[in-house]
Amino acid sequence: MSTPDVSPDDRFWRQLDVVNAALPPGQRAVAGPRGASRGSAVRPEYAHLADHVLVRADDESRSRALIQQNFADAGPAAVVWPPERHRERVRTRRLHVPGRDAHGVAETLQAGGVDASPVHLVSVAGVNLCPGDEPVPTAAPLRPPLGDRARGAGVTVTVIDTGLVHDYLDHPWLASGPQVGGDVTALLDEVDADGGIKPYVGHGTFIAGVLRCVAPAADVRVHDGFPYGGAIMEDELGLLLLQILDEHGWPDIISLSAGTRTQDALTLAGLSDFVDELAAHPGTVLVAAAGNDGGTGKFWPAAFADEPVNAQGDVVVSVGALREDGTGRACFSNHGSWVKTFAPGERLVNAFTSGTYAYHYPAAGSCRHSSPALYAGCTCVAPFSSGDKEKFTGLSAWSGTSFATPVIAGLIAARMSETGVGSRQAALDVVEGRVPVPDLSGS
Repeated sequence: MSTPDVSPDDRFWRQLDVVNAALPPGQRAVAGPRGASRGSAVRPEYAHLADHVLVRADDESRSRALIQQNFADAGPAAVVWPPERHRERVRTRRLHVPGRDAHGVAETLQAGGVDASPVHLVSVAGVNLCPGDEPVPTAAPLRPPLGDRARGAGVTVTVIDTGLVHDYLDHPWLASGPQVGGDVTALLDEVDADGGIKPYVGHGTFIAGVLRCVAPAADVRVHDGFPYGGAIMEDELGLLLLQILDEHGWPDIISLSAGTRTQDALTLAGLSDFVDELAAHPGTVLVAAAGNDGGTGKFWPAAFADEPVNAQGDVVVSVGALREDGTGRACFSNHGSWVKTFAPGERLVNAFTSGTYAYHYPAAGSCRHSSPALYAGCTCVAPFSSGDKEKFTGLSAWSGTSFATPVIAGLIAARMSETGVGSRQAALDVVEGRVPVPDLSGS
């Protein structure tokens, strides 16, 4: 256990380094909005690919012409995503404009009547590439506790996250009734060069565990969708979602504990095809985390809950986090009218993996999100700091809107099995308070 650091909070930049180390050769993530950089006064809000912009396929030729006209010295813009074989499946195109600021290129295209934006990175780590906290080893009882075995029976849930750890079946609530399945990470891919647990390796497993505690009979499948240090480009995520759904079918519930803020609060263009198809599948609802920046700025895709797509019913449910005592929102949770519901998300206890974890972020002696603090004992006041190492034996306590999200997904699944209603009606019942959210303050 360490004395809190007094240096500035540089968690965003540390995590950005992790992402860049994992990106394919020739790609580099940078901070947005414009002017955000290490040591600058502009606070980083999101990460995006350098030298790339996203446009609609219908605007590809026009965009190329505008780029050639305004940035001739940069050379011709090249379409680098999606691969040729997938260009009939999605309507977005990623253009590479070497050596040019993505914000400037996007603004030039917008001035020419083209919908364009930087290519944002969607991350399981939250809006500032940071979680509510880092996992903490524990031997405490599950939180939330394991519910009635019949809850969620017959309901299918797809979790898009970091996949399942190699030893996830050591946890009985994942191994039975029916067994959780999906993408399982090889042990060698879970550890770093020193043999320690990599950041976010257990994220998807923890989420599956929370969901199954709330709805033990739900049929849960976890997919690995964040290969770059817990992140992925928005257009790649959009295509991946469609490919998973094409292969496995549309489930009752999609649980997505990832997202990003965007340039000028623009919707995520890379997810436009997915969101359109989601709206056209009335048997499916998306439950998405509201993000961990402690503010009111929109976080996508959760913020689609406040968009016209939701006029067709509760297509998207955005989820914020309640603090441990259950009396208000957690300090790290985003909030505002676009956040449709809240659930416990501070110091939940569930499935992790076993091994040694080295902490990456500086400890803090006060709340990072509010001065004065909203409440005493928030997760900002962390017991461990950069370089500390702790041994895990299968369980962790962890905080974030990431983990409030499967609580709501589980409640929707339980409502469906108990009443026979569809997922969107069950989601509406949860959002409008006809389904009580569990109070874990006494657990």
